[in-house]
Amino acid sequence: MMKLIAIGGAIVLSVGVGISLLPGSHLPELTELTENAPETVVTLPASPEYSPEELASMTPDRLLQMQQDSLSAVAARSNEPRELTQLSGRPEFVSPAEWMMLQAVSRQKENSDAELLRLVNLLRFNKQLELLSGTVTDSDKALLTEAVLAQIPARIKNQEMSVAKAQAIQLRLIRELYEEDSEIRARAAEEAQRIGAEFSFKAS
Repeated sequence: MMKLIAIGGAIVLSVGVGISLLPGSHLPELTELTENAPETVVTLPASPEYSPEELASMTPDRLLQMQQDSLSAVAARSNEPRELTQLSGRPEFVSPAEWMMLQAVSRQKENSDAELLRLVNLLRFNKQLELLSGTVTDSDKALLTEAVLAQIPARIKNQEMSVAKAQAIQLRLIRELYEEDSEIRARAAEEAQRIGAEFSFKAS
């Protein structure tokens, strides 16, 4: 029997008595789950789905490659910052193992479809943040930064992130977008207003 267990931001795949850790996964903490769903109308084509038996028969290298492919799909769609609001199946930026876990978690909620949608959006957001911490091209980095900034209000609304954490992420990303203090202050104040926070700036 195959089991998928979320530990921190990774997936543990248990097949029989064997357990493999799948790095590159960015599942949300299970304690963060709520039933709120995004509002904008966006959908993406679905990717092929796999049964538990098919996943169990795959080699660890194949499973790890699927994780990497899902992360690459996030980078490929870095120019699409809006939240998804409709799922016709597994999005390409969600690995088969992640999809199985998110489905299992969402079924525990009364509004399982809305919960699955919320978790998918949160997963993509986490992967975008991860990409920004790695090596991406300057053009992709700028697009991903704008995408993350655009989605932060939804993370606050869904109670997935504190205002303090959101502001810290905002300021870190904005400092990478602009060099002039005046531009940093203006953009940081704008983004703070979008999450209902105040902004104060001290020049270093």
